Amino acid sequence: MPHADTLLILALLLAIGAAVQWLAWRLRVPAILFLLLTGFVAGPITGWIHPEKVFGDLFRPLVSLAVGIILFEGGLTLRFHELRGAGGVVTMLCSVGAAVTWVLTTLAAHYLADVSFEVALLSGAILVLTGPTVVIPLLRHVRPREPLGSVLRWEGILIDPIGAVLAILVLEALTDVHAGAFAITMGVLRTLLFGGGLGLAGGWLLGRALERFHIPDRLHVPVTFGAVALAFALANWLQPESGLLAVTVMGIVLANREKLDVEHVLEWHEPLVTMLLALLFVTIAARLPLATLTALGSGAVLFTLALILVVRPLSVAVATIGSKLPWRDRAFLMAMAPRGIVVAAVSSEFSLHLEHSGVPGSQQLVALVFPAIVLTVVAYGFGARPVARWLGVARRDPQGVLLVGADLVGRELGKALVDQGFEVLVVDTNHAHTTAARTSGLRTWQGSVLSQRFAEEADLAGIGHMLAMTPSAEVNRLALEQFVPTFGRACLYRASIPGKKRQPDAIGRALFADELGVDHLRDALQGGARIRATKLTEQFGPQQYEQQYGGRARPLFVVADGRLTVVTTDTPATLKVGTTVLALVPKDAKAEAPAEPTPTATTKA
Repeated sequence: MPHADTLLILALLLAIGAAVQWLAWRLRVPAILFLLLTGFVAGPITGWIHPEKVFGDLFRPLVSLAVGIILFEGGLTLRFHELRGAGGVVTMLCSVGAAVTWVLTTLAAHYLADVSFEVALLSGAILVLTGPTVVIPLLRHVRPREPLGSVLRWEGILIDPIGAVLAILVLEALTDVHAGAFAITMGVLRTLLFGGGLGLAGGWLLGRALERFHIPDRLHVPVTFGAVALAFALANWLQPESGLLAVTVMGIVLANREKLDVEHVLEWHEPLVTMLLALLFVTIAARLPLATLTALGSGAVLFTLALILVVRPLSVAVATIGSKLPWRDRAFLMAMAPRGIVVAAVSSEFSLHLEHSGVPGSQQLVALVFPAIVLTVVAYGFGARPVARWLGVARRDPQGVLLVGADLVGRELGKALVDQGFEVLVVDTNHAHTTAARTSGLRTWQGSVLSQRFAEEADLAGIGHMLAMTPSAEVNRLALEQFVPTFGRACLYRASIPGKKRQPDAIGRALFADELGVDHLRDALQGGARIRATKLTEQFGPQQYEQQYGGRARPLFVVADGRLTVVTTDTPATLKVGTTVLALVPKDAKAEAPAEPTPTATTKA
C-alpha cells in the first residue's frame, strides 16, 4: 500500500538520522559528513529512496521551511552585546571580507570549475557563509587564545544571516534578469521591504506578547514556531524568497530584546533542528543523481583548494589591514573557514528554485557546493589544531574551571576559585540556581551541558578543567564523555559517590575524597562550614596547618604559581610552603592561625 510505504520510509529516515548523529557524536566527527554519506548511499548509489517521489509536491516547501527554521535559530543566537569584545575585526570580516570572498569565489567557480557566471555568482554568495555549526565545535577543540576565539565565533554567527541575505538578493536578481534593471532593483527592494519589514514587525509583536505575559509558558514554543512559519510563508507569498530574510531578522529582534528571555525557546528548538537537519541532509543528498555530484570532476576539487588556499587568506588579509592583530593571529584566521549546514540547505533550496525558474545549469550549484562542504570540513577539521600549535596561537595550559551544577555546592566552589583569580563558568538547567550564581558574581550558562547549543556557543576561553557536580551520576558521566576531546581525561572530574566502588573504565577522576559527595558537601555548607583559602608560609607551614585544624579541614584545591591542582581520591593534597590551600572548614574551626599572614579572600556559605 503506497501510504504504508511512505510511512515506513519516513520512520526509517527519522531512525537512521538519529543513529547517524549518535555515531558521529561517538566518533567525534562532524555529523554533516555522515549524514551526507548516508544520503548518497540511500539515494544515488543504491536507489533505495527517491525523496521527490515520497514527498511529492510537498518536498520543496518542506525543504524551504526547514531552511527558514534553521536561519531563525541563527538569528536567535545573535546577541550584539556579546560582540563588544571582538571589536572592529569582526565587522571588517563580515563586510569587507565577505565582499572579497564573494568576488573571488565567483571568479574561482567560473574559471576553475567552468560553471556559468550566473551559477558562479550565486555560489559565491552562498559560500560567504563559513558554517558556525562547524566553526564553533572546532574552536572548542583547538581553543585558540583571545581574541581569536571571539573573532571566529562571532564571525561564524554574524556571517550566517549576512550571507543568507546576500544569496537571497543575488537569487532575486538572477530569477528576474529578463525583466530589466528596474524590475531587478524593485524586486530587491521588495525583498528588503517584505522580508525585513515582516521580520521586524513579527519579532516586535511576538516579543511584546511574550514580555507582557499574553502567552502562557506552555505555549511559548508552539506560538513562536507558528509565528515564524507564518512570517516565512507570508513573506514568500508577498515576494518570492524573502521568507529567509524575514525569519532571520525576526530571530535577531527577539534575541536582542532586553526584557525577553528566549533561552527556553532555544532549548526546545535544538531537538527540532537536529531532527530537521537529519531529514534535510539525508533527503537532499538522496535526490542528487550521482552524475550531478561528479559532473564537475577535478574542477570541484580545484575550486575547493582555491577557497582554502587563496580566497580565505586574501579576504582575511584585506579585512585586517590596519588592525592590531599579530601576524600569527591573522594567519590562523586565514586557516579557518569550513562550510556547513546552512550552506548545504540554502544551496539545495536555491538549486530547486533555479530549476523551477528555468535558469540553465541549476544542478551545477549543488555539484559545486557539496564537494566544497565535505572537503572544507575535512581539511579544517583535521588541520586547524596542528596549524594553531605551529603558529603558537593555541591557548596553553588554561587553568579555569567549568562547573556543571550551580546549586549551593557549585556556587561556593566557583566563588572560592574566582577569588583565587581563576576563570569559572557554571552551567545548570535550573533557572533559580543560575540566577543565584549570577548574583554571586559567577559567569553562568542557563541550559543543559549536553545540548548542542552549549557545545556550539559556550565561551570556554581560559577553561582547562571540568568538574561534573550534579546529583545525577549518569548526567555527570555523559557530560564528561562529551568533553574528553576538549579537556583530555586528566582534567575531567566527577563528584564522588560514597560507598560505591569506582569502575576501572569510569570517565573522570573522583573528586576530593570518597565520603565527600555532593550531598555531604551541601549538608556541610548548609550547616555553616565554609571554603577557606589559606596561604602556607615559612611562619605558617604545612605542620602548623595540620596542628591548627587537627585534620578537620578537608583540602579541595591547591594553588601554586598560578596553577590549579584538583584534589581527588587518587591524588590527595600535597601541602608545601608557597601554596594556597582551599579547604572545607567546619563551622566551629578557629577563624585563622595566630602566625598566619593576611589570608587570601575567603568565601562564606
